[in-house]
Amino acid sequence: MRNRIFFLALCIASALSAQILSLPERKASALTGSQLYSKLSGVSLAAREDSLFNIIAQGNIPDFLRTLKKISTVKTINGTVYTLEYFVTPDYLALGHDTDYVLMPMTPLLAQRLANMLKCTLPTAKMVDQIYIAAALKLPPQPIPPDANMVTVPRFYQHNDSVSALRKPLLQSFPLGTLVGGTKKDVVIDKKVYSWIKGSVPRPVVIYGWHQLNGVPIQSTYNGHEETYADYSHGIRLVQRMAKINGADISLIDILQDPVYYQMLCDTVLVKPYYGSLTGAERIPEPSLNMFELKQNYPNPFNPTTNVEFQIDTETPVSLKVYDANGRTIAILVDGSLQQGKYTVQFGNDKQHLASGIYFCRMQTSTFSQTQKMVLLR
Repeated sequence: MRNRIFFLALCIASALSAQILSLPERKASALTGSQLYSKLSGVSLAAREDSLFNIIAQGNIPDFLRTLKKISTVKTINGTVYTLEYFVTPDYLALGHDTDYVLMPMTPLLAQRLANMLKCTLPTAKMVDQIYIAAALKLPPQPIPPDANMVTVPRFYQHNDSVSALRKPLLQSFPLGTLVGGTKKDVVIDKKVYSWIKGSVPRPVVIYGWHQLNGVPIQSTYNGHEETYADYSHGIRLVQRMAKINGADISLIDILQDPVYYQMLCDTVLVKPYYGSLTGAERIPEPSLNMFELKQNYPNPFNPTTNVEFQIDTETPVSLKVYDANGRTIAILVDGSLQQGKYTVQFGNDKQHLASGIYFCRMQTSTFSQTQKMVLLR
């Protein structure tokens, strides 16, 4: 009985921790937001971003940012209703204490580095819209006429003060931790990170949003600045990487790369749903939540066949299907109940008509879903 109680408590604690940013507690001696702004003003961009990573990694962010807010969206795809739930920071990343914090713009490279550390991702433009609709508090944008100083820390501070002037009088009705929208443009992941590239900007940052009170964003998706660029209007909203579709655990990275699910979060499959490069792989490794797993096929790329390995930790119905880049079902590898264990199936032997390109293998059970990208080279 004692072991059962301990196990239940452990499960509850684990579920709760999944909705909180995994950062150390803020030290009482840590600098406040305004002190940090003063310290960071005047240093080079590279030095500033190195400092920002260390500041955040050590836990010097306001407490209200740590507890994430749930976003729910429903979409019918090919006649099936899907309910997606994911969790986001209630406001843009900030430094300091609840009583003295400052919103801090940063480049997408630093934002991605922090997201990887915290098992998060950056939002898509469609997610930014979903977050804004769900926001209990919508503030009007506070743009500043553009000039050469818009990329400097003093201008960041100036804009922070204008947002703070709107936020503070509303704290009684909308306390810290309320989901807030309208204060920044979002740094987003988008196909324009790696395609539709401007010749003068081979490695861009993509920005979107800054919704007005009528719901119309000021900024459409734009990739005209380098990935080392950040100005006062840019905000970083983190999204917890693990989500649920119809109650089943799934990674947002898998959703964005899935030929069917992507429609819930984006206008197209995202081959590269991140900034920069990831050492050793094109997808971000996920923490193992249980013994359900779809492994990367091998070999990959392949011609003419490849092996698909997966495992399940209990007897359950399993669906294992292959889709093309347009979401059409190419092959059904498994469709039925399986015992606990590890399995390997082969794909490609009777599919000589398939053209070279990207395909997607998706495993589904009643409580789990995962997708892997496969490349066929003829």
